[in-house]
Amino acid sequence: MSLFSKLTPKPYIFLFIFQSIIVFGQQSEFIQGKLVDSKTKEPISFATIRIKNKSQGLISNADGGFKIPTNIQNISDTLVVSSIGYISKNILLSQLKSEQVNVISLVQKIEELEEVVVTNTKKIKRYGANRIVRLAIEKIPENYPFSPFSYVGYYRDYQIKDQSYINLNEAILEVFDKGFESDDLQETKIKIFEYKNNLDFPIDTIAAKPYNYVNRDKIISNNATLNGQGGNEYTLLRLHDALRNYRINTYDFVNRFNRNFIKNHRFKILPSTSIDNIPLYTIGISKTQQNIKVSGKIYISKGDFKIYKMIYAVFDSSKPEDEEKNTTEKTSGKLLYEIIIEYQERFEKMYPSYISFDNTFETSYPPKFFPEKVSVNQMQKRFEIVLNKRPFSREALRKRNYSLWYYGTKLQIDSIRVLQKNINIYPKKRKLVFGTKLISKQKKQSNRAIAIEIKNIRDLEGNLINERESVSFHQYREFFVQELSMDTKPIRDSLFMIKTKPIFKSKSVISPEILSNYWMNTPLKN
Repeated sequence: MSLFSKLTPKPYIFLFIFQSIIVFGQQSEFIQGKLVDSKTKEPISFATIRIKNKSQGLISNADGGFKIPTNIQNISDTLVVSSIGYISKNILLSQLKSEQVNVISLVQKIEELEEVVVTNTKKIKRYGANRIVRLAIEKIPENYPFSPFSYVGYYRDYQIKDQSYINLNEAILEVFDKGFESDDLQETKIKIFEYKNNLDFPIDTIAAKPYNYVNRDKIISNNATLNGQGGNEYTLLRLHDALRNYRINTYDFVNRFNRNFIKNHRFKILPSTSIDNIPLYTIGISKTQQNIKVSGKIYISKGDFKIYKMIYAVFDSSKPEDEEKNTTEKTSGKLLYEIIIEYQERFEKMYPSYISFDNTFETSYPPKFFPEKVSVNQMQKRFEIVLNKRPFSREALRKRNYSLWYYGTKLQIDSIRVLQKNINIYPKKRKLVFGTKLISKQKKQSNRAIAIEIKNIRDLEGNLINERESVSFHQYREFFVQELSMDTKPIRDSLFMIKTKPIFKSKSVISPEILSNYWMNTPLKN
C-alpha cells in the first residue's frame, strides 16, 4: 500500500489576495506587501506566500501585491515566499509594518544550461527537450489524481480597457472532480457559494455582449473563435486546462495534449530552475504558422517528470504589440490569447493551484454620426434625411457622396440643400419619379421603397458618417484554489451549477456555514 493511500490528508488552504496598495482605515485588518524582482524591480505575479508550518497561504496578484488577513496571522509566524525561478525567502511577520506596503525582493535562481541526464544503477541516459515533454505526458496517470478530490476557490471574469477593470463578475465556487480519468465537462460538479456582478467597477454593455461572428460586432482577431461547447464562462475556463483535459481536444495548437502537443510544437531546453528547492526543467515552446506565432514555457520536475506550470501564448505577428498587455518579455505581435496553469504537489500527486485565461477581442461601437430618419416628401417632391448631428456643409452638398434608389430604380440627383441637421435631395425628372403611375408600377416590382447610400460626409467634430469604432479589449477568466480536499466523499445532493447557463443567472446558490473561510479577492480599482 502506498504512502498516499495510508494517509488521510487534511485540507490545504490557499488564500488568494489581489490588493497591493494601502487602504487607509484597514491597516488593522491586513498586513500588506508587494513582491518584486531584486534586479529589475518588476512585480512578481502568482507567487506563493505560505505561513510556515500551517496549511494557509496566499498568492500574489498580477502587480505582485498581497495581504495577510488578521484572522489567520500571528506576529510570531514566518512567511515562506516562493516562485518558480526565484530563491525562496523566509520573512518574520514581526518584521513587516502594518501601515505601509512592505516591498519584498526575491532573487532570481537561474542555473547554467546543461544537458539533461537521467540516471539509474545501470546506465546514464541523456534526453532532449522532446523526450522530457513526452515522459511528462506519459506520466500524467501516475502523477495526477485519478481518484475524487474537491476544492473551493475564487472565480472572476472581467475585461481590461485603458488599463482599468470593467464588467467584473465574481464568485466563490466548490468543485467536485472525480479525477483525471473522468470526463471533466460531463462529470465534474460545481456548487455556487456566492456570486455578484461588481457594480463598483464600470459597466460597458457593448463589451459585455456575446461574441457575434455573423454581424462581426464582437470577434476575436484573426478569425479565432472560442468554443465553450455550450458551457458558461467557468466551463469555458476549465476546458482550457490542457493537463486536466489531456485526452480531449482543448485549444489550438495544443489540441489533444497527449497526442498533438509534441507533434504541433518545437521544444528547446532552457536554463534549469526550481521552486521550493524542487529542481525543474524549463522547456521553451514555439510554433510558427503563417502570421501566427506561439511562445511559451513548461516547467517539469527532474526525476519524476511532474508538470508544475505551463505558459502558452499565441500572437498575430502581422499586428503591432498590444499596449494593454503588461509584460517584461519581448512579444511576437498582438496577443490573441494566453493561458497560464499551475499545479502544486500534495502527497505525491499534483493538484490545481490556479488557471488564468486571457484573450483579446474587438468590438464595434455604434457610429457617432448617422442618419436618424429618411423619408419621402411627395408634396415637395424630394427625399429628406435627418442626421443626428450637423454635417460639414461642403461635403454634404456633393452629389457623388450619395446613391439614391426609389422602389428599385436608381435616380439621378438634381440638387441638394442642407439646413442644420436636415439634408433635402431633389432628383431629376421629379414629376416622373413621383408620378402615380410610376410608383404603382415600381411597387409591383420591388417592396424596397427608399435606399440611400451616404459616404464621405463628416460632422463638425470630424466623425465620418456610419463609421463604427472598433475597440480592442482583454477578456480574463481566472480561478484560484483556496482550499483543497483530497478525501472527497460521494456527492449526494443535486444543487449544482447548470453549466449551460451563465453563473450569474443561476439560482442554485448554496452558502455553507463556513463561508467566512473564503472570500472574493476583488482587485483594487485603478
